[in-house]
Amino acid sequence: MTPPGAARSGDGSAEVAAEQFRLLVDRVREYAIFLLDRDGRVASWNAGAERIKGYQAAEILGKHISHFYPPEDAAAGKADQALARAARDGHYQTVGWRVRKDGGRFYARVTLTALLDEQGQLRGFAKITQDVTAEREAARTLHEREQQLAEAQAIAKVGSFEWDLTSDRVSWSAELGRIYGMDSGTSSASFEEFLQHVHPDDRALAAQVVRRAAREGTPFRKEVRILRPDGEARVVTSWGETARDNQGKATRVLGVCQDVTEWLEREAQLNEAHAQAELSRRLQRGLLPTLSLRTPTLTLRTRYQPGQERALLGADFYDALELRDGTVALLLGDVAGHGPDEAAVGVALRAAWRALVLSDHDPGELLNGLDGVLVHERPSEEVFTTVCCAWVSADRSRVTVALAGHPPPLLARDGKVEPVPVPSGPALGIYDDAYPFEAGVIEVGSKWTLLCYTDGLVEGLSEPGSVERFGIDALSGAMAASIDQPIGLDELVDGLLEVVHTANGGDLSDDVAILCVGRCPRTADLSTPSADGARAAGASARTQTPTGQRG
Repeated sequence: MTPPGAARSGDGSAEVAAEQFRLLVDRVREYAIFLLDRDGRVASWNAGAERIKGYQAAEILGKHISHFYPPEDAAAGKADQALARAARDGHYQTVGWRVRKDGGRFYARVTLTALLDEQGQLRGFAKITQDVTAEREAARTLHEREQQLAEAQAIAKVGSFEWDLTSDRVSWSAELGRIYGMDSGTSSASFEEFLQHVHPDDRALAAQVVRRAAREGTPFRKEVRILRPDGEARVVTSWGETARDNQGKATRVLGVCQDVTEWLEREAQLNEAHAQAELSRRLQRGLLPTLSLRTPTLTLRTRYQPGQERALLGADFYDALELRDGTVALLLGDVAGHGPDEAAVGVALRAAWRALVLSDHDPGELLNGLDGVLVHERPSEEVFTTVCCAWVSADRSRVTVALAGHPPPLLARDGKVEPVPVPSGPALGIYDDAYPFEAGVIEVGSKWTLLCYTDGLVEGLSEPGSVERFGIDALSGAMAASIDQPIGLDELVDGLLEVVHTANGGDLSDDVAILCVGRCPRTADLSTPSADGARAAGASARTQTPTGQRG
């Protein structure tokens, strides 16, 4: 094999040089280096060609280079096209797939050089082939990882940057450019130019933190505001560390920035939601307190269940008071609507009811007094309230009931259940002037149960898919079926709720509040205690309503 450009001389030096060149080429194993004749047939073969392509010299000499091309490329004439380009331009380089003797493919970087004689006529070609399959795979893997990093940065809204302390240039990732709103064609700037994207009020401190990290070689973390070119302000958290060379000199500051704007907004919203939830809990406790009666002659149970819109604060309320003469006063009400404003109205009405009951107002005065409080406290004129007030006499044989637009309580006695037959006035907040509310007095006997409830209990469906309401008559029937059984008030109230939910096909749309009071069979014959006896009874036995939805 004669090296290109080797001159001929009579002293044989050219032959010596050619032999030395041949020996050098033959020993190269990293590259396939061989000669082709003018037609593209293999004219020489080296160890590198044997290693890379798999052919022995005797097997491949005289063969056309299309043997090394994949069948589809060989059929397309790509080998001859490469030779023509090299012959025309003197030099041709390309990359592509090539085929080994065993049929395996490798990715090659190929250089073809035209060889000319002294008259400039084409003698043949020199071809150098390098197997770059591993290099290509490494580049592909690197590209995939860069893509994955870019995608991960985009998902997490985290961008990266690098400040070269020697050149004072800051370069950044595509995601950081997106966070800052930078031109996608720009990916580097001086440190001072980079700082111009920081909000003016935060700029000096940001520069101080990063410069100190570069000077002292310490990590840093800082939250700052940035300004995008369109004027939009964002909040980013930046953190990083300093890289040093082998001599310990700081050379680069590496950092990442995360856009935490939405996160901070969600955190603020969450804090606001927690504050609203705490307010709701406090208002709910004001609407639905834990009730207890000292007297052993009555059992009191309450329930509250929110409707399907559980995120909205309900405005149902109840209360109970024992008066000095032994009378027990009961309250159940429902402010129209949901939310903190309506709940606050319910709390105000409950407080006013207590004041009016303790100051010994009669039912008509009490309801008109509550009407005045509602008109003063309600957020709009559309808000009205229904109320059921009841008084159980000291000897537990009479119940007085006054209603303002509220469903009548159900009274169970002597094995029968019926709505309390008392007049019902309008809901509070309907009339501008005082209304002549009337109360009804019922002789209940020695064994009885009174069920007070808000309209959510009877306004569900009579059966799933029906358009008919469950109604008071169906509730009376369900209660009548229950009192035939030897059960307590807890089982009675829970059983009624289950019946109503089953008929509705699930949760009720409206809130439900229940206040149920009954004269216990085991205490039906107890006489009303004296003042001293009442204190003793209060110390020894209490009927309590637990905190929460179930009481």
